[in-house]
Amino acid sequence: MEVIQAIQNRQSVRKFKSQDVPDSDIKKLIEAAGLAPSGKNSQNWYFVAIKNHELLQKIANVIKEKNEQIAKKMDELDEEKALRFRKFAKNFTLFYLNAPVLILTYAKDYFPSGFYEYHLIDAPRHLSDKLFQRNPGMQNIGAALENLTLRANELGYGTCWLTSQNYAADEIETVIKNEIGFEKEGYYLTTMMALGVPEDNLKSPRKKDVEEIYTLIK
Repeated sequence: MEVIQAIQNRQSVRKFKSQDVPDSDIKKLIEAAGLAPSGKNSQNWYFVAIKNHELLQKIANVIKEKNEQIAKKMDELDEEKALRFRKFAKNFTLFYLNAPVLILTYAKDYFPSGFYEYHLIDAPRHLSDKLFQRNPGMQNIGAALENLTLRANELGYGTCWLTSQNYAADEIETVIKNEIGFEKEGYYLTTMMALGVPEDNLKSPRKKDVEEIYTLIK
């Protein structure tokens, strides 16, 4: 498959066939992710792939519980928005529970060029904050996950890159620690990736034309 074909075919998949993803294929995806570029070659990523449905359900449960905690407080301010938030959690967790695999991506802090230098010269705090606003550490993670999604597409799999659950990230980390004993010092959960064989004839939203996103200066 040509690289451009993999890019064009990639889509966010929310409906999967009940077909297993071999462990060997998951490893290929992680290998591709690990080949991504990263600032200072920091490779500030770590991946946990989950096939165990019982564990996936426990992750879903803590997302729903955290969602309800927030929604209860929202009830006092805007019941309609609270209701939509509750429906979101229900629909969100339901679709990824149907995926054969869920890949959790962990990251560790990355301190961008200039951070320690600003600290040494006692520069104003807002200058350091701007370095993190551009978030080069998360750019590394994005590059790794893009590699993963394109390799998945090449192998015939679909993926959905998930960040909406991050309001419950601490609770998810705790479940993973308690259930399988996984804890990597200095790392924190950033994203989840649903993975599996996609259902047929799925549609994708329109992408912006190149003229909408591009300026050439000569």
